[in-house]
Amino acid sequence: MGGVDLSVVVPVRNQLAHNQFFLETLAAFSRLRTELIVVDNDSTDGSAELFRKAGARVLATGGNLCYPESMNLGLDQAGGAYVGFLNNDIVVSPGWDEALIDALIRHRLSVVSPAGIERMPTDGLARALQERWRLVKRRTGFIETVDDLRAALQMMYGDWPRFCGEVRAAFADRVVSGIVGSCVVMSRSFANRIHGWDPRVQAADWDLYLRLRQRAEERRDLAPPMIAGWVYVHHYVQATRRGERAPFTCTHPRLTVQEKWGEAGIRRWFFDPPLLAPARLSDAPAAYLRARALRFGKDARRAVTALRLLVFGFPDAESLLGMVRRGERAEPGSPSRA
Repeated sequence: MGGVDLSVVVPVRNQLAHNQFFLETLAAFSRLRTELIVVDNDSTDGSAELFRKAGARVLATGGNLCYPESMNLGLDQAGGAYVGFLNNDIVVSPGWDEALIDALIRHRLSVVSPAGIERMPTDGLARALQERWRLVKRRTGFIETVDDLRAALQMMYGDWPRFCGEVRAAFADRVVSGIVGSCVVMSRSFANRIHGWDPRVQAADWDLYLRLRQRAEERRDLAPPMIAGWVYVHHYVQATRRGERAPFTCTHPRLTVQEKWGEAGIRRWFFDPPLLAPARLSDAPAAYLRARALRFGKDARRAVTALRLLVFGFPDAESLLGMVRRGERAEPGSPSRA
């Protein structure tokens, strides 16, 4: 494959602490020959210099490009046989790169993502992780420094490599439909064949999934995006949205997922219940009603969790490991039984 196996493309705008921790964990847990391509959207906090000193190729945009356009700019410069499109607010797991590329090859996939807080092989475990992370953020307070990021990760999982190893053992070789937009891997030749990301749509991961799912069903020349359930990546979730907001300097048209695909397209090709609320509840499809019921159930579970925390205290990470091993649907406020 030449000198580089994997090109990692990551767009950034400031968030120096996240960038420091991203570099640290990417270096510690990657296994392949990798080039790091950083699309710097006019950072002013020293982030560009940080990445340059670490040996990354930094592409200075001179403005603030949107996420999909930033990714396309990085793709144009990629030299690896495979390309990973990553957020800067994630922590990869040991051997994540080898495992995801192995999943692409063995399962003949077009695009692969790891499991994460957003989506797990079982819905119950996904809900438990989401609830636990919400509680961790509430307990740790504002996450700002590298030490804050480490502390939150440790509180969430305990021993991070050990947790990732338990996920790998519990869900070995299990793929599930979907995409986790914080970490998306595909071959460079495939990324170029589909012309990268549609820069008009800011919900870029949803749009990519819909594009490929539609093509898979209509043309049957590729597999839709899948999640390798045994590879786990932690996402600090919406760090960019909580950061500095600046207007985009790219001038192309913009569309929402709903505007591009319409309600019918989303309901047909997306892997989750419909995303659009009906005009009248009486007209709602069964899938939407189920989604509303799940939302009510989540609110009730949160109330129960708060009560359990008052009684038992914050559960240690061993309880989370036990849930992964057993695949049970326990809630994060349950007392540890591990």
